[in-house]
Amino acid sequence: MLRRLTCTLAAVAVVAAIAAPVAAQVQSGTLLGTVRDAQGGVLPGVTVTLRGQDRVTVFVTDATGQYRFLNLPPGRYTIAATLSGFRDTVVEDIVINVGASVDLPIRMQVGTVQESVIVRGESPIIDARATGTATNFSQDELAKIPVSRDPWALLRTVPGVQMDRVNIAGNETGQQSNFQSKGASRADTTWTLDGVVITDMSATGASPTYFDFDAFDEVQVSTSGQDIRQQTAGAGLNFVVKRGTNQFRGTARGYFTNDDLEASNVPDELRTLGVTPATADHNQQITDVGFDIGGPILRDKAWFWGSWTEQDIRLNRAAGNVIDRTLLETVNVKGNWQATPNDMLSVLWFIGAKEKFGRATGAAQVEAPTATWNQGNRYPDNRPRGLLKVEDNHVFGSSLFVTGRYAYYGTGFSLEPAGGLDDQASISQRLGQTFGTTRALRFLRPQQSAMVDGNWFRSFLGATHDIKFGGSFRRHDATSQTIWPGNMAVAFDNSLTDQRARLYREGLGTNRNQYFSLHLGDTISFNRLTLDLGLRYDRQWGAALASQTQANRAFPTVVPGIDFAGYDTPFTWNTVHPRLGVSYAIDEESKTVVRANVSRFASQLDATIVGWSNPSANAGFAEYPWVDLNGDRFVQPNEVDLSRVLSFAGGFNPSNPTSVSSADVIDPDLKAPVTTSLVAGVDRELAPNLAVQASYTYTRLTDLVGSNGNGDGISTTFVPWIGLTAADYLPGPVLTGTLPNGAPYAVQTFVPDAAKIAANGNGRLLTNYDGYKATYHGVELALVKRMADRWMMRAAFAWNNPREFYEGTPVNVLGNPTRTDSNPLVQGGQLGPRSAGSGAGDVFINGKWQVNINGAYQLPLDFELAGNLFGRQGNPYPIFQAAALGRDGSQRVLVSPELDTFRFDDLWNLDLRLTKYVRVGGVRLQVNGDLFNVFNANTELNRQRNIGSSSFGRLTQNLSPRIFRIGVRVGF
Repeated sequence: MLRRLTCTLAAVAVVAAIAAPVAAQVQSGTLLGTVRDAQGGVLPGVTVTLRGQDRVTVFVTDATGQYRFLNLPPGRYTIAATLSGFRDTVVEDIVINVGASVDLPIRMQVGTVQESVIVRGESPIIDARATGTATNFSQDELAKIPVSRDPWALLRTVPGVQMDRVNIAGNETGQQSNFQSKGASRADTTWTLDGVVITDMSATGASPTYFDFDAFDEVQVSTSGQDIRQQTAGAGLNFVVKRGTNQFRGTARGYFTNDDLEASNVPDELRTLGVTPATADHNQQITDVGFDIGGPILRDKAWFWGSWTEQDIRLNRAAGNVIDRTLLETVNVKGNWQATPNDMLSVLWFIGAKEKFGRATGAAQVEAPTATWNQGNRYPDNRPRGLLKVEDNHVFGSSLFVTGRYAYYGTGFSLEPAGGLDDQASISQRLGQTFGTTRALRFLRPQQSAMVDGNWFRSFLGATHDIKFGGSFRRHDATSQTIWPGNMAVAFDNSLTDQRARLYREGLGTNRNQYFSLHLGDTISFNRLTLDLGLRYDRQWGAALASQTQANRAFPTVVPGIDFAGYDTPFTWNTVHPRLGVSYAIDEESKTVVRANVSRFASQLDATIVGWSNPSANAGFAEYPWVDLNGDRFVQPNEVDLSRVLSFAGGFNPSNPTSVSSADVIDPDLKAPVTTSLVAGVDRELAPNLAVQASYTYTRLTDLVGSNGNGDGISTTFVPWIGLTAADYLPGPVLTGTLPNGAPYAVQTFVPDAAKIAANGNGRLLTNYDGYKATYHGVELALVKRMADRWMMRAAFAWNNPREFYEGTPVNVLGNPTRTDSNPLVQGGQLGPRSAGSGAGDVFINGKWQVNINGAYQLPLDFELAGNLFGRQGNPYPIFQAAALGRDGSQRVLVSPELDTFRFDDLWNLDLRLTKYVRVGGVRLQVNGDLFNVFNANTELNRQRNIGSSSFGRLTQNLSPRIFRIGVRVGF
């Protein structure tokens, strides 16, 4: 029955689609149109009045009969057109989405002033000017569809976006999901909160914070053909914070589930190993409570809005102990003031605080409770905590609109080992386990930005022109401290014949990234044709600031501390890239629109790149042979053989250990990675509030600096040894064995020439991977039905094909020709970035197909039924064998032929919600019952991949069991 149901729903998704307009960093939409008489002649001098929840705005049509309202927050509006000798024309229920240009023509009929024409529900669902692809999550979808109440749960439903985990009822809400969007580097993801880019440039592409799910008017995720205001080709996540209106409104809410509301779905293969529901991974308790309130300070002049929320996520891990608890507390305060008829001022203060107890480090699949982290918050001294933004929107006349914005974001966090810093640390890849305690990581990441953005509207040369211009400056400082516990000598048990001690010094340094941009574009509309032309300039540079670090405690003369003077980066990225979009309405009413977009994008500069030659920012180390003489799994000083160094990294040079000049060098000719994208599609409005769309997307990523998000060994950047090429690698061991399907394998490994490494200074060169490119071909089909006539729906299907290509001899990110699980080195092979840490380590993100269908239907007696069905191909299961590769250290050598030779089972998940609405006077009550993983599937998500391990093939994670969640909302 389940197979028949899912196949039927998938078929529905395959036949339809919708893409919203793309507008990164934009918080609002535009309403425009032409007023004509019954015979089609344009009408100048018409007074068009717009009314919304917090504004009344008037525009008088120009000589071409055009009107235009800018900077409209998402919501529903009414406009009225009046002109002497004509009937008043009123259009109600106009829906404005983030980044949308709603083109609404008005026809006026001759008549008396007392007569009027009222039109309802005529707001178009297709944006005839959009040329890229994006998904807009409206208030209806955010409020009605059962989700896990975080932005990453929304990302799972976006066509072309692939996630590294499945969030059931909020069990993954306490940590960020890694994801891949249409083949773009995940380091190119952009996070924008209320018009401010807040992307974490130390974990580039990640969010620096967590959010209140109820704080947003709308959320938009752009995936291709991004607006000129976004620098990168990665996914653009745009959050628009709610605002106060002329009505006092408030809401209190609470959501709750615990292990008594959870089923059991322990797979049989784990039951045979003695795993029970009580000892398996499961939820203990998840609560989500909060409130918001807003209204006028002075009606039609000034408004306020604020919110507070706390999420408490408590998970039982396989040991049966409560070792993973997350507390997320979020505060938003926003004010708007119509200071003059031409100035709208706004202020936003936001802070997202996180405490987490028992966070996994990603060092192994099974981690000792004492070797996990307790996470807390850190803030810069004597500066605002959280995000403080001030903004002014100014209108000059009726055709020039300018926004000025300044923001400071003071944030940071720390990861303190649950076992403290007094004991030792041990990591066993052979057993897939950690022992003892782990390192402490402490981060401060303040950033500040200033932006000016403008729109100038003109009609000339027979067309209308929307000229966009602007510039921005942003500075991001990243201070990082890494300190390993005990004597700072860490045991690495890679195999029975490869055991080593890694001697660390403290890492403590600050890297500064700076960004400057200018953009100029023109959206030219002529009848049914729209051209979107633009040019963007980006300048990116950085510096490593001065600092001091502590020596290794056990071997202070072998791995000493340093006093670092700092440096400026030897390169500056200056890029100029064009953007071109075109759309054409097939019919006069713009019911069918074809569109295309060709654009080039520059990647954003990562703090890791800036600090590559900063020996203080990394915990430099050297590895030596280790023999566990006393069998305690930990390194004692007398167990380390200092006669030969096995490997080293983090800026440490064993030939000159006290040097403050890192042996690792940044290429002075380093270039910004470039992504070229092509989008083509067609949109069709089938009926009012119902539209379909089909899109094809192609992307190509070149001049790569990193490994497109893959983690391999010590680095995620392309860092070959200085002076070495693929020809300087010597044959290493041939790994042999038999794969699970019975096929034999024999994989050649390679070892770098140690003498040549030493002769060239024992350093690595961070440079562009010129022989590498990644491509993506994708098709998405979807259907959107806006809430009307008692129902809504959004269905989407995507086919994804991200691949990797090499010129010359393929090498991994260390410059070694050895195949690894993160760098399979297969010509035309599938690209599958490896996710590590944040609670879902060792996951390879790649699914060639995905389906998502959600919807809601309003039943009699004020009941509502809603659901979400999600399906995707199972992730790859690349099989590796650990091998020691000389100075390249121990690597996960890929022994299966390709990344996706083996895959996990396809994943399907269905969530349902039943809601009852009650209104008593001015009070609104809403009671929800959410059922997640309705069919209680226990689909495999991960297994032990090391074929050399005694636990190879063991199931390490399956889909969380069915969970029932109760939700209550009270509003006025």
